[in-house]
Amino acid sequence: MPATSRRRPATRKGRPVLTRESIAAKALEMAGARGFGSLTMRALAAELGVTVRALYNYVEDRQDVVHLAVDTLLTSWNPPPLHAATWETSVADYAGSLRALYRRWPRALLVSLEEDTPPASVHPNRLLNLDRFLRLLRDVGLGMPAALAAHRQLSLLVLSFVLVVDGPADRAGDSPGRAGLVPDAWLAGHADLDIPTLREAAALPLPTPDEQFDELVSAVVDRIRDGLRAG
Repeated sequence: MPATSRRRPATRKGRPVLTRESIAAKALEMAGARGFGSLTMRALAAELGVTVRALYNYVEDRQDVVHLAVDTLLTSWNPPPLHAATWETSVADYAGSLRALYRRWPRALLVSLEEDTPPASVHPNRLLNLDRFLRLLRDVGLGMPAALAAHRQLSLLVLSFVLVVDGPADRAGDSPGRAGLVPDAWLAGHADLDIPTLREAAALPLPTPDEQFDELVSAVVDRIRDGLRAG
C-alpha cells in the first residue's frame, strides 16, 4: 500500500500527531545540522518523541524519509524572477536564494555524497531553477559553454561559502568575537611558530560575511562580463 494512503489527521482530540510533513521537517532539521548520515529511524523517532513502529505508519522506510526531507528542502527554493535587462541584479538574487537555502540546512547539502538519490525522485525545482538561470545567461549573450562555466563557479562558490564562512558565523551566534583570517586561539597555541606574515594578516579584521558574499557575487558577474566581451 502506498505511504500516502497512511496519512493520519494532524490532530487527535486537540493534540498534534505525526504527519508525513512533520516527519519530513524533523528529518531535514536533523540532516541540516548533522548530515544525512545521522538520520536513522531510531534517532528520528527519538527526536519526534514517538516509537520507531509509529513512524512506519506514515513512511515506508528510511529512503522514503530521505526523499521527503530532500523534497521539503527543494520545495522551499524559489528564486525571484530573473530578467536579462537587469541580469547583474538577477545573478545576485539567484545567488542570494541559494545562500539562504544552503544556510538554513547546511549539512543537508551533502546529500549527494551520503545518499543514493534515484533520478525519478529529483525535485522539479532542481531542474527548473537551473534551466531558468542558464536561460538568463543565454539571453544576455553567453554561449552555452560559458553559461555552464559561470553556473559551476557560482554554485561551488556559494556552497563553499556557506560551509566555510556562514556556518561558523551562524554557529557563533551573538558571540562571534573578532572575525579574522584564522582564530586567535590558533596563533596563541603556536606562539613559537615563525609565521610573521600570517600574524600580520590575521591582525586585520575581515569584512562581514555579507560583504564577503557580495565580493563573491561580483567575481561571478565579472566572469560573465568577460565572457560577453570575449563572445
